[in-house]
Amino acid sequence: MRERLLTQHFLQRFLENDLLSPEADRHDAIAMVCGVLLSFGLFLSVIVSMQFVFMPFQSPARTAMLAMGDRLLFVTISMIVMALVAVLTWDALSLDPRDTAIFGPLPIKRGVIVRAKLRAVGMLAGGFALAISSLSSVVHPSLMVAKLSIDMIQPLALIVIHLAVTLAAGLFAFASVVVVREVLRAVLGIRFTRVSAGLQAVMIIALITSFLLLPALLDRSRPDQRQTAWLPPLWFVGLHEMLAGDLVANLPRGSLPANVARQEDDAAARYRQIAPVLRPLAWRAVIGLIAALALAIAAFFWNSRELPLPLVGSRSGRQRGTGLLTHAITSTLARRPAAQAGFFFTIQCVFRSGPHRVVMAGCTAVGIALATVFLAAGSRSTISDLASVPNYVFSTQTMALAVLLAGFRHVTRLPADIRANRLFRLAWVTDGGQFLAGVRRAALAAIVLPAILALLPPYFFLLGPRLTLMHALSGFLLGAAVISLMMLKPSRLPFVAGYAPDADLNTKGPIILIGGLIAVSVFSQIERSALADMKSTLILWGMLAAIAVLPHLAVRRNEQPELPGAFDVPAAGATRLDLG
Repeated sequence: MRERLLTQHFLQRFLENDLLSPEADRHDAIAMVCGVLLSFGLFLSVIVSMQFVFMPFQSPARTAMLAMGDRLLFVTISMIVMALVAVLTWDALSLDPRDTAIFGPLPIKRGVIVRAKLRAVGMLAGGFALAISSLSSVVHPSLMVAKLSIDMIQPLALIVIHLAVTLAAGLFAFASVVVVREVLRAVLGIRFTRVSAGLQAVMIIALITSFLLLPALLDRSRPDQRQTAWLPPLWFVGLHEMLAGDLVANLPRGSLPANVARQEDDAAARYRQIAPVLRPLAWRAVIGLIAALALAIAAFFWNSRELPLPLVGSRSGRQRGTGLLTHAITSTLARRPAAQAGFFFTIQCVFRSGPHRVVMAGCTAVGIALATVFLAAGSRSTISDLASVPNYVFSTQTMALAVLLAGFRHVTRLPADIRANRLFRLAWVTDGGQFLAGVRRAALAAIVLPAILALLPPYFFLLGPRLTLMHALSGFLLGAAVISLMMLKPSRLPFVAGYAPDADLNTKGPIILIGGLIAVSVFSQIERSALADMKSTLILWGMLAAIAVLPHLAVRRNEQPELPGAFDVPAAGATRLDLG
């Protein structure tokens, strides 16, 4: 009974967040995520299975060859999604000092707490694995053999095997992330906190980028190549092939037209060539899954020998290492104390706070994927002058900045810490204008400028030095203008007030997305036309600079957020009596 209650508590910890306002319910968000995973699995299964439904003369060997590629797709998606779930819950995968503060004084044995936490993590992994694999396991095998001569038992066997293999692949990926985290934590000890945040961000970027570029990556993966045999997705494709390959490939082909029969013979020969290469990989999948689960559980129990204590330590070494940079910033970008508070508080939130880091890493991954696709396509076209530059090449920088700044707008609405609100209330000196100026400058220095610098090398290759530098300056001024408009007279203090999601986001979201794409395309066309001559370029730069500066000069006296609404989100339907 006690372990069951503790398990429920830890499961609630995956859903609850004290940084949200009372009006924000994360259960709706989790339900929406699970619904998206189920819908995505169903949609992908139907789209992929249409090749079998519309095949005029379906035959076993061709079906087996096509299904082999489909299984690689489903297994890879399951692994990426489950690894991403593990990385997104990175800090909650093991006991933390807050658990010690809650359970330490209670008469509960440490082993009970540890087992309950491990059970909660397992239930989290199993639930998401079922959400991503269940519908695809039913729809794809059923449609795949719907037109073949097959009895009722074989489709059920295909469904069970498909579900078991995709679940195993997802759990392998989840357990592998836990192994990386727990082994590093065991080896590094207290130093793990120094690399944890950066490692989580890198893994999020890598996983989301891989997911978005999955078609191109799978197109380059050939199972008959020696080097690709070390890819874990192919291990589980080999496991599926060992368990279910003969169920389809050995079916009777029936009478086929001559040209279809030749295609069937070629497919059968190709299948006989690839299947013996894949099936031995099944043992790697089995051994890998068992080893990953065993190492994850062992490392988890090893790190849970004692309940974690609150981290207390000196940061003087870090301050000495960054003293020169801090002095340069305080001498140029943020001279006044309130501006310094906004600047450095924004930097700390974006790079060191878990929820903020996750959002910005995801947006960075989307930007990298978009830049990779569009700029790679641009490299295949002939660019002789400005008129021959495709519009999507100019749109790449603008689109990447739009994604990053949309993510920044979201993270400014997330409070940094439950204690930050109270500390800001105590230390507030009604200098909101300078604080907001520091936030804007931090976004410009930490988000816009690195994105533009990262895109300089491919643009140098495509456009040449002169046009690249002009395009980069246009992007910098555009980023400054967008940040200025986003931070113009905010109703709540960034990174401080409790978060409450928009009530009608499901309605406004598609409209905002479509409008944003149209705005990006229009601005890219305007920029390409303006860069044709220097006079038009200066006019464009002047307009962007005016948008970035003039609104805040005009409303400087009224830029102060209204108190006390700047610090919290009132409950729906409540009436606030401001006696100040």
